[in-house]
Amino acid sequence: MIVNVGAMGEIPAEMAADTGAGHLTAGKFQNLNVLVRDLPTVDWLVIIDDDVVLPDGFLDLAIEVCERLDLALAQPAQTRFSNANWTVAKRRLLSVARRTRFVEIGPVTLIRADAARLLLPFPPDLRWGWGLDFQWAHLVERAGLRMGVIDAAAVVHASRKVASTYSWDAAQEEGREYLRGVDHLPNDVAKGRGLRTYRLLPRRRNEAARVDDPETTARST
Repeated sequence: MIVNVGAMGEIPAEMAADTGAGHLTAGKFQNLNVLVRDLPTVDWLVIIDDDVVLPDGFLDLAIEVCERLDLALAQPAQTRFSNANWTVAKRRLLSVARRTRFVEIGPVTLIRADAARLLLPFPPDLRWGWGLDFQWAHLVERAGLRMGVIDAAAVVHASRKVASTYSWDAAQEEGREYLRGVDHLPNDVAKGRGLRTYRLLPRRRNEAARVDDPETTARST
């Protein structure tokens, strides 16, 4: 596993080995372009904001769910106490995960290598990233890949309000302007429960079980 942290100021000496760049002053995805630029090819790219609390064993569980359900782009659900922007991202009871047509740009995003080839590099002129997830949804769906939300690995994103460190209005306008110039899915894909709810995980494919086995999945209503 490769850890590559970005620092907004000086790089602390004790974190120097795991910090890819310091004094980052651009937007989130502009900074991410700096951090991923020289990384070797990896199976999964996991992007984590600095204001999120992960459950114990998060990474192993989240990737296991993604691999069992063949999700190329995924996010953990957010708890009821979190600042979730979209209803599809809110944790659902009695659910391990859900297939969706939408995955948020944060606070935690899991991108499989094949999806990363579609989505990287991130748009260099998009500072806050609002609206980018609706273009992601279009690109991933067009490629025939799957997206989903992992309820079993829900995170807490509540330490500060959304847009508390920048202008909400400016971020919204930037997002609207960006979406005018790219193909994207409508915001309805970010509402509701998603396409399918999984209350049990299917076995791995090499265990002779299909991902869509009706005995191990339950459709959402």
